[in-house]
Amino acid sequence: DTKKMIAANKLAAEKFAYPLHLGVTEAGGGLSGIVKSSMGIGSLLMDGIGDTIRVSLTDDPVLEVEAGIAILKALNLKKGVKIISCPTCGRTRINLIPIEKELEKRLEGCKKDITVAVMGCAVNGPGEAREADIGIAGGDGAGLIFKKGVIIRKVPQDELIDSLMGEIDNMM
Repeated sequence: DTKKMIAANKLAAEKFAYPLHLGVTEAGGGLSGIVKSSMGIGSLLMDGIGDTIRVSLTDDPVLEVEAGIAILKALNLKKGVKIISCPTCGRTRINLIPIEKELEKRLEGCKKDITVAVMGCAVNGPGEAREADIGIAGGDGAGLIFKKGVIIRKVPQDELIDSLMGEIDNMM
């Protein structure tokens, strides 16, 4: 039970000066288990409680590690590539979902501490994601590459991922 896990760890942190190992026991599997673990572990870490974490899922142990890393990255407690992307709306001009998935795969081993934005439209994308270090925004048949919200170039849609990866490779 996620709420009980949070309450128990808050009480332990209040009463004892021992390191706390955070994890939601019996979280389940898949998305449901990841959500329960993220809520429990994440809320405590945001309050400054916890020294180590574990994500326990009825799933592939690799997914447990990936979920734990994602929780830490979401709270800026672990460095590395963070991908932000829009949820897609009527202004989206490219097939964003496979682009985001491909970038996730290609950036998996990247050690750079950067935020990469994947936005669906060139009208609002660069502005909405101006805090990202680098990103792309889709257009009709082409896309924009931008850094900190400033457009650096326009590229054909079929070159968008490779062009973005080239820009990322050239970043410090």
